[in-house]
Amino acid sequence: MPFDEFLSEYPKLYSVIQSALALFIVINPRAVASVFVGLTEGMDRSQQRSVAFRSTLAGGLILILFALAGTYVFDALKITGAALQIAGGIIVFGLAFALIRGKEKEFFGDIGNDAKEKAPRSIALYPLAVPLIAGPASITVVMTLSAKSSELLDRTVLLATIAGVVAWTFLSMGRTLKLIDKFGAGVNLIMPRVMALILAVIAIQFIIEGIAQVLPQFVLVVQSTLEKASPS
Repeated sequence: MPFDEFLSEYPKLYSVIQSALALFIVINPRAVASVFVGLTEGMDRSQQRSVAFRSTLAGGLILILFALAGTYVFDALKITGAALQIAGGIIVFGLAFALIRGKEKEFFGDIGNDAKEKAPRSIALYPLAVPLIAGPASITVVMTLSAKSSELLDRTVLLATIAGVVAWTFLSMGRTLKLIDKFGAGVNLIMPRVMALILAVIAIQFIIEGIAQVLPQFVLVVQSTLEKASPS
């Protein structure tokens, strides 16, 4: 059975794969690990592990908070899931475009050269937890997926996906430290940008799905307007 037919037979599995892939690419654990190594240079290994744990814990909790409460905020503001998907797609595409050009600092903002001078706890919260783990793109993706999760099982899968990607980010930090111990800092210089293309496709898919939800309502409004404007 072809893979696309297999996914069509199991839509829940497709949702899990889409959620995990979108979050994984947006957060980019390997890139976060690279920044982590640079910011914690000069610390001993116990301090570095503490920073890694604090940053991933804080970032994960922030994402879970938005996954649980974000949709209620949008309901209170009367913002539809379709609008969230379109806006989310635009923001995520902006990150993908920045990644393709190697200009992600333009998206996240300059974290500042003085970050190394901050206390380990401060580094864990900024810039590692926010905005590198829980940043504009990852929060938008989480809220967009949450808006699409109407059932308890879907919401549970989303929370498990967040936990899994954040845990992978923590492990990536540890693996990077081990690689540097074994091969030196040069192993971490080259960061692949190929995943940015996949991220752009996911962003476009968000936009298409959002427009597909809005389009029938737009057609009805146009038809109603034309009927009222036409002479009886």
